[in-house]
Amino acid sequence: MKKFYAFLAAACCTMALSATTYNCHIKVTVNDYVTEQDQVKVEVTENNGVYDLNLKNFALVVGGETMPVGNIAVSGVTGVDEYGYTTIVYNDNITITNGDDPQYDIWYGPMLGPVPVKLVSRFTDTALSANLDIAMGDMAINVAVFGVAPAESTLDGDVNKDGEVNIADVNNVIDIILNN
Repeated sequence: MKKFYAFLAAACCTMALSATTYNCHIKVTVNDYVTEQDQVKVEVTENNGVYDLNLKNFALVVGGETMPVGNIAVSGVTGVDEYGYTTIVYNDNITITNGDDPQYDIWYGPMLGPVPVKLVSRFTDTALSANLDIAMGDMAINVAVFGVAPAESTLDGDVNKDGEVNIADVNNVIDIILNN
């Protein structure tokens, strides 16, 4: 019976939770050196007006060399809805976690420990812009992101936006609940 109630609770939470993945262009400035990349993914998850923004498997490409950084995640930020878009502002420390891209054996971000981050992001259901400033000693890092979301599923409860409502959506909800 407990399993039934847990499943029912997760299914109900699915309706209140939404996630959008944006296909983005990213521009990274380290001091005065600028590098740009296409096709990074940024996921924004909303639960009752509180947002998480995740840039997974971030890898800095400099001079043709790739430095795998890791997952940059800002969680639990209350959004403000104005003028047709939502704004989130974050100014605190984060800990970058290991990415899960199998082409990289080592991720450098987790070695840094907590890093100070300032984030301002504005988004709608179809577009996102974000500006992330990271200060590390005498190094100033700015990550600017702009992207669009692909056409979304219109199914209620389709948390992972794969066009189906199934156990994968419930699993996503459970993961989000347990990881927050």
